Amino acid sequence: MEIDGKKIGRNNPVYIIAEGGVAHFGSLSKAKELVDIAVSAGADAFKLQAFRTDHLIANSLPDWKRRMKSREVGFDFIKHISEYCALRGITFLCTPHEPSVLTWLEKLRIPAYKVGSGERGNHDFLRQIAKLKKPMILSTGTHTEEDIRSSLDAVNSMGKLDIALLHCVTAYPVPFEQANLRIISRYLDLFENPIGYSDHTEGSTACSLAVAIGACIIEKHIAVDFDVPDAQDWRVACGPKTFKEFVVRIRKTEKLMGRGEIERNSCEDAALGWAIKSIVASKDLPIGHVIQDSDMVAKRAGGLGLPPSRSAILLGRKLQLSKKKDEKIEISDLYG
Repeated sequence: MEIDGKKIGRNNPVYIIAEGGVAHFGSLSKAKELVDIAVSAGADAFKLQAFRTDHLIANSLPDWKRRMKSREVGFDFIKHISEYCALRGITFLCTPHEPSVLTWLEKLRIPAYKVGSGERGNHDFLRQIAKLKKPMILSTGTHTEEDIRSSLDAVNSMGKLDIALLHCVTAYPVPFEQANLRIISRYLDLFENPIGYSDHTEGSTACSLAVAIGACIIEKHIAVDFDVPDAQDWRVACGPKTFKEFVVRIRKTEKLMGRGEIERNSCEDAALGWAIKSIVASKDLPIGHVIQDSDMVAKRAGGLGLPPSRSAILLGRKLQLSKKKDEKIEISDLYG
């Protein structure tokens, strides 16, 4: 799939999303600071979350309503951050948490939609997003395989779209023993979609391992405020310094993983001159000597000579020049 001109998938750079979420706490200046953190670190995209609290949370959850109301922002706020991302040269993404904000995001022409894990089973909403005909990134926290397949069916019922699936565990923080990163391999076997990882663990270890397993998208929370009462994202977030280090680790990990092709690397060229064994004379051999097994031995002799696997081609052949002990024996050294 492709988002804002960047290709996502195997043999492409890992797509890193800096999840600003609601860590702005309603402050425009803080949201811009989050964008700056993402840009400085070299992330591919910066993401916020959009909602109207009364449309998102029922009165039966008053504490959550109060908490999220303080993070609620309007269209002008989202628009300003979208424009600021364009100014800073980073893709702006957003998670719509309820239908009323979709018109905002369409006005802003965002290049893709992120769908949170909380939309499990919310097929009507998924179809509304699918109607917009943009790539989708779907987190799968709390989902079973059946849940994932039914969500994909709901989206694809509106026409075939590019959909990435992100393994996710919906807890803040996720205990390491419950991160279940091996499920990424399972997703790669089960689904043709690009597979990524939305991280809610502390630190960067899980994300590096996810990339090593095959994740092509990584989403990580960022924050400027920590130890905040009535908030949870900061518990799994990187700050200004640590997010830059986080991105560096991800880029190093993808370099370490390589292309997976069986091939000799250019950095090994020098090793050809000292590490690879060739057939050499086991003792001094005179001109006209007929070569026997005992005349040959495999040793490192500098440069590439005849490999030991080809010793049979020398047996019974006559030397047309003498050979000193440990001197390479080549086919050109033989008569005929």
